Amino acid sequence: MIIKRTLAAATLVTLANTVSSAELPSGDPISARIFLELHSIQKLSADIRPLVSAPGEAFRVIDGDFLALGNLRIRLVGIDAPDSAQRCNTPDGSSWDCSAQSSDRARDVIHMAERVECFTSENGNHGLYVASCQADGSDVGALLVGEGLAWPEQDEGYYLAESNVAQTEGLGIWQAYTQPPWEWRIEQN
Repeated sequence: MIIKRTLAAATLVTLANTVSSAELPSGDPISARIFLELHSIQKLSADIRPLVSAPGEAFRVIDGDFLALGNLRIRLVGIDAPDSAQRCNTPDGSSWDCSAQSSDRARDVIHMAERVECFTSENGNHGLYVASCQADGSDVGALLVGEGLAWPEQDEGYYLAESNVAQTEGLGIWQAYTQPPWEWRIEQN
């Protein structure tokens, strides 16, 4: 939802900026209403700023779906990466350290980026935010899911297309059945 809201706001701002009151047909109340609505939306969307925007090397990657910048903690929206002690299965029955690979890939993407921006529409709870983060304009969550290094969150519905491609191609976590983290965590407790 956060991603869709951000894209919608950006689109509406662009539309509002392309229309000026001089371009409105005189005596056309519908065009005037549309113009006023677009400018109202533009004012609202001007408040949409990144939660954080910083060079990638400033971030700490805790694991594949969890970042930190100073006291700010950010959980990537819409994905669930393997937990730190979790291993993933291979077709031959062995396992691999998918958690480390997910974390390493997130670290590479974040640290190589000149600029990382994280967006959220929620207030953080004690410095913890759920956010969509972009590394030089690329969605980090989409990248991890698309490479088979994270599951899309079961209840959110984000990144299903990326997940379907990774699953079809047997990438990463999709090489062989691996228990998703939300089930794995229940078993560990």
